[in-house]
Amino acid sequence: MKKRIIINTFAFLGLLTGFASCSSDDLETSPTDSVSGNVIFSSVQGGEVAMNGIYRATYTSGWSDGNTHQNFGNMSTALFADLMGDDMVQNEMGSGWFYYDYNHSARTRYTSKNWRSYATWNYYYTLISNVNYILAKESTLSGLAEQKANLFAQAYAMRAFCYFNLIQLFQQTYVGHEQSPGVPLYTEPTEATTEGKGRGTVEDVYTQINSDINKAIELFKEAEKGGVSQKAISNIDLYVSYGIKAKVALVQNKWADAAEAAKLALTKPNLTLASAGDLSKGMNSTEISSVLWGAKIIADQSTAYASFFSHMDPTTGSMYGAKSRKCISAWLYKQIPVTDFRHDSWWNGKLTTNEATGPNFSYCQKKFLFSDLKTYTGDYIYMRAEEMLLIEAEAEARNGHPDVARNLMKTFGEIRDTKYATRLAAVSDAATLTLDENGTGTAPVITTLLDEIILQRRIELWGEYGRIFDILRLKTGFNRGYTGTNHTVKLVGTDTAKPDWKAFILTIPQTEFDGNVNLDATKDQNPI
Repeated sequence: MKKRIIINTFAFLGLLTGFASCSSDDLETSPTDSVSGNVIFSSVQGGEVAMNGIYRATYTSGWSDGNTHQNFGNMSTALFADLMGDDMVQNEMGSGWFYYDYNHSARTRYTSKNWRSYATWNYYYTLISNVNYILAKESTLSGLAEQKANLFAQAYAMRAFCYFNLIQLFQQTYVGHEQSPGVPLYTEPTEATTEGKGRGTVEDVYTQINSDINKAIELFKEAEKGGVSQKAISNIDLYVSYGIKAKVALVQNKWADAAEAAKLALTKPNLTLASAGDLSKGMNSTEISSVLWGAKIIADQSTAYASFFSHMDPTTGSMYGAKSRKCISAWLYKQIPVTDFRHDSWWNGKLTTNEATGPNFSYCQKKFLFSDLKTYTGDYIYMRAEEMLLIEAEAEARNGHPDVARNLMKTFGEIRDTKYATRLAAVSDAATLTLDENGTGTAPVITTLLDEIILQRRIELWGEYGRIFDILRLKTGFNRGYTGTNHTVKLVGTDTAKPDWKAFILTIPQTEFDGNVNLDATKDQNPI
């Protein structure tokens, strides 16, 4: 089973301003059995260079043979996983990028190395392969104990992060599918001759994820005792690890674990919920006070057209976002009161039908814009405090602590809406989901605390978290064909209302079956 290696001439250089930059040529790949000796490092400093190469890979393209402009790492996943749901609308097909995710047909193109199945599988397993090379040196790497602990903690956390995304993308949610086929697990370096693994079970994958993230937390604590902490916002640290743990526990319905981990993530020094003013400027800067993890993009590292902002920003004129506008669903937008500053994150003028491109179109997003159009730059935000607060609130509500959840939501909501206290007081303490998640009504009544928390997740994390993941874990299904819908692809006549519709997950790329003797396409492929 052939894996790709990121040659670690990828230095930290581009991740911090003030350092020399890396060129696009720094992303090279080759079979792992022919990698130069530079990758087989001997010191913790070499390991850090390799780890920073992995971080750089989280926002570069090149994961498919074609269509590379829609494959750019973490934010590519966030975008297509949002478009697979009901809260984001792709108003025009444009050049076609992401449209096949929006209409749920990308999964049928699993035989091609140009499309979503291959690009996503290749991306996460490439990162895993590189992380495994670092972890293989855990007992032999030279360097200070606290520096090694920090390095290996990052590697364990990154592997947990990758497997968590893989299992959510290539199988139905954890609860109720524990013994369903998972994804192949690799915890040791792979070479071109390495025999592939079978799928195992979903439970196997979550066991590995939890083992890795718990190990990462343990090592980060050791490193911090020795005075070593996060060097840059691009690096996973103790608090990001708590955040990953919280997200995993939420999917597993481990409410106490999710609440505790999210609460610990929020204890990061100098981390605060962002002000309305900061959030209103747009989600394009890792300098926002609530950012836990992200990628700071400088000019000579910009991937221009192959970037998240290229596909989102409708003000660019010539780029994809202006000709293939990403809009909020009419149903969701109508749930945002005018007293909430987020109401202005989308164009709220009259519906226009004669404007071919540009931002002035009803429900068109203004949340994600380039910070500098001249250099095509804008930072990527992978995790922020607001998500952790919403996880903590949901978990506490479900775990029988409505007062705790209410206090958290009050803190969150009053930053956004001058009348939020009145809104919150109107819902019951019930930890049941009664909100019409399918959007079949234009003015649903929010009746429970859990309704309110989930609705706020949908508004707050729009474009950031992959709505399809919540649809899967909440087992709600969705409906784009409601009265007053603005969805251009309504998926009418399909099974979107089912909690485990086959098209909610991706198909395994054919290349995996071609190169893995322990997988049989007739038995191990996801339903097509």
